[in-house]
Amino acid sequence: MLITRKTDYAIRCVLYLSEKKGIIANVDEIAKSMLIPKSFLAKILQKLEKTGIVKSNKGRKGGFSLGKEPKGVSLMEVIEIIQGPLSINVCAIDKRKCDLSNICSVHPVWGKIKKETEEKLKKMSFEALSRERKKFFENNFGLNFKKKEVKK
Repeated sequence: MLITRKTDYAIRCVLYLSEKKGIIANVDEIAKSMLIPKSFLAKILQKLEKTGIVKSNKGRKGGFSLGKEPKGVSLMEVIEIIQGPLSINVCAIDKRKCDLSNICSVHPVWGKIKKETEEKLKKMSFEALSRERKKFFENNFGLNFKKKEVKK
């Protein structure tokens, strides 16, 4: 399985919007923060908007926001929107595309790997991915994402 660059950008975009819950972000802001070329990002956002994962907000202060709760969007969903069904091998998607699938001892292995990978990607929500990202930055760069309490 190969995650395309376009899919990687889409995942980073959805992750950014997940972490900016309730905030409308413009293309420039997302592109700069997540290191995504603007021209690529505009096309990705259109595709994500059609599926409801991203919501477009028109007007002078317009931009994009997450169309669903981060816990309700999985990595698998974004991957499939951008690059179609997960594939480890053509025959794992459709037995009819392989003349040997009925006699091939490797075919069931491809099918099992595909199924296990899909299950893991479906379980990984953007809420969980955001937590993992914060932990990564805290552990590797000493950044603290915890909200500071205001003393009264």
